[in-house]
Amino acid sequence: MPEYRTYAGLDDRIAKDGDVGFVGFNNRMRPDQLPAGLLADSQNLRTDRRGEAQIRKGIDLVSNPLSTGAAALVLPFTLVANDTSVTATRTGSSVVLTNVTATDFPSSGTVNISGVTMSTGPAVNGNRAYTKNSNTQITIADQTYEGSASGTATVKFGILNEGAINAIYGSCAFSDPNASASQYIIFSSNSKGVAVNTATGVTTDIGYPSGVTISSAGSMLQAFNKVFIFRDGETALENNLKISTISAASVSSSTDLVTITTSSNHNLSTGDLVTINGVLGAGTDGAFNTLDPNGSSKSITKTGDTTFTFALDVSGNETYTVSNNSIVATDFTKVASGTYTQPVQISSTVTTASGKMTVTAGSAHNLSTGNEVIVEDKAGSNLIVGERYIVTVVDSTNFTIFVQHANESNTQNVIFQQQVSVGLGFIHMPAPPYAVYHQRRLVMPFKFSATGTDTFTSRGILDEVIASDILDTDTYDQIYAQYRFNAGEADFNVGLHSFSEDNLMVFNRNSIHLISNTTSLQGASTKLLTNEVGCVARQSIVQVGNQVIFLSDNGVYSTQFFDEYNLRGTETPLSEPINVTIQRINKAYWQNSVGVYFDNRYFLAVPLDASTKNNAIIIYNFLNKQWESIDQVADADFHISNLLVVGEGAERGIYAVNDIGGVQKLDERVDGEDRVVTQIGGAEKRIIIPGSMTTRQYTLGSLERKNWKQFEMHVESDTSAASDFDISAETENPDFNVPLGKLSDFVGSTLGEAEDVSIRGRIGNRRGYGIQFTINNTTGRPKIRAIEADGSISFRSTNKAE
Repeated sequence: MPEYRTYAGLDDRIAKDGDVGFVGFNNRMRPDQLPAGLLADSQNLRTDRRGEAQIRKGIDLVSNPLSTGAAALVLPFTLVANDTSVTATRTGSSVVLTNVTATDFPSSGTVNISGVTMSTGPAVNGNRAYTKNSNTQITIADQTYEGSASGTATVKFGILNEGAINAIYGSCAFSDPNASASQYIIFSSNSKGVAVNTATGVTTDIGYPSGVTISSAGSMLQAFNKVFIFRDGETALENNLKISTISAASVSSSTDLVTITTSSNHNLSTGDLVTINGVLGAGTDGAFNTLDPNGSSKSITKTGDTTFTFALDVSGNETYTVSNNSIVATDFTKVASGTYTQPVQISSTVTTASGKMTVTAGSAHNLSTGNEVIVEDKAGSNLIVGERYIVTVVDSTNFTIFVQHANESNTQNVIFQQQVSVGLGFIHMPAPPYAVYHQRRLVMPFKFSATGTDTFTSRGILDEVIASDILDTDTYDQIYAQYRFNAGEADFNVGLHSFSEDNLMVFNRNSIHLISNTTSLQGASTKLLTNEVGCVARQSIVQVGNQVIFLSDNGVYSTQFFDEYNLRGTETPLSEPINVTIQRINKAYWQNSVGVYFDNRYFLAVPLDASTKNNAIIIYNFLNKQWESIDQVADADFHISNLLVVGEGAERGIYAVNDIGGVQKLDERVDGEDRVVTQIGGAEKRIIIPGSMTTRQYTLGSLERKNWKQFEMHVESDTSAASDFDISAETENPDFNVPLGKLSDFVGSTLGEAEDVSIRGRIGNRRGYGIQFTINNTTGRPKIRAIEADGSISFRSTNKAE
């Protein structure tokens, strides 16, 4: 119905402009150029297929498993308990302090001394250089001391403690192959690994090898039922990770053994190293009557599918207290390094019974379960020369294979040969910065050569990759299994992506290549796909159907494979509509950007403006085929190191991991809050989601200046929380910012849960060529369905308008 029933000849008719739904935002074009349904800005919003623009769900803190401990600061620095009963004696020109607990003191350093009075001469109190004489005595000789020393001294000293957590350096998703319902996020910190169960939030420490600490960012990957930590120039760590809940635990002084019972098959083997977590003593508040059995590097003896033991020297018996937090997990170990023992002939005696052949070698066979052997000399056996078999290792000289031959017993002089190199010889894993799983192989950059066990030197080559043997992460064949791209040019490897049909995409900084037919290394081929675009961030590479999306110099780029998997790139970047946001990315740190695909959306975490860490997520909605939102938390200390899609059932979703130890699930809370942590061991913060939207500019379809009279807005509150927001309008030429009030001003209070309303308000006859509206959320998660502005062309002055 029109505002007026009739108009006279000189009346200015009221016209309307607005949107009845929203699909995304575009900040590259002018607001008055945008088509219906597009916003000029979208912060922390979701636009679904119904066209509603709603404040996103909140981030929920799943786990904050890392703590610096009561005696540690954020840096790995631990204060030794103050010695308050130290005796000071002047000896010669020095002061000797005795009764000092100096076990952890280095041979020299600085201590703080107080409480000592010198009868004459300089004072000894204050920060003084010392020399350690023994575990109970130090000498202060930084100046010439005189007279006698009296008083009871207090000595303060701080030592670096590498066991204190100072940062998270890598993370990955982990699915336990022995428990289909178990999904974890695995951290690597400086001093230990940590597993977080996404369903329960229970955390589990995972030990490193003795003497190993991690001090720089690395990469983690689950492949071949193992978790790898790649350390870029240092020996990688691996863990055939097994995690089990402890149902009972006790220790006996007669055997000095701890007996552990698990609630399900632990899948451990004698000799495995494990970490025990969350076992409490039988005393008050979990105090131990004997010794604490928790900790890493416990070498176990398997006594049953659900039981094992390990040594602990105790003076009494104790039945420990266990709970759902009592967990056993296998420790990380170093992958093999140094000189590779090349395959040799295995002369053996064989016995076959019911299709299973037992092979006894004359010396150590150096095989691993899963290795392939070839029959080279059948001797008098029923085998056939050239047959290939997969082995199961029994011990250092015995292994078994399954054959389709008649039974036989103790046939001698049968010779097996493990597969030999088709190039310059096999090597161990070459200390890569990362790796990807492709066609039952690990593929990785080939930057380093081993010079000895756990020592590597740079090859000075940054554009070469190498692949492992099939199902063998310890064997890499040089020459035929390595590939160099754009050799001699200003280019280097950034990332790898396993595509379908045995195609491996190689992303260099300035080019993209394809490796095909890697099932046979000798038959593999490479080709250049494009040298017009490259990748700047390895973890931004994501495949969606036959598209591969990644962050490039031009923004977010989308490539597509058509017939015969020929690559086609879009003429303009996928991110062209939000180029203003792309230009805000801090290019000095954009290599740390990380992307994932989930819920028909591409999520890309990036460092915006002056941030050196990923402080925002830009989101592309594939259903709407538009960029949807820029998500940020209203706390400058919150950032994202990795995004992982993990979990089962209701727990499945995107988890944001950061280097301060927080595991936060995105799009989870319905109360309009983000709950996050912003420092190691810090308390949970509850932060209102700063959602906002700015509409396109409404112009009534003409360039004339208008007289803007009123607006109308259709709003619905979410079913889980009441809603409220601020409304303002901005006119252009003349330029004005017009506060229009709050939603609650129009409805009398916050809009109740699941309530919807149509509100109408006056703009006050503000003049301008165009008008757009901004909504800033203050409460809940409101949905904006439609917005309309009413105005008339009535400002016909020939004077300029600014």
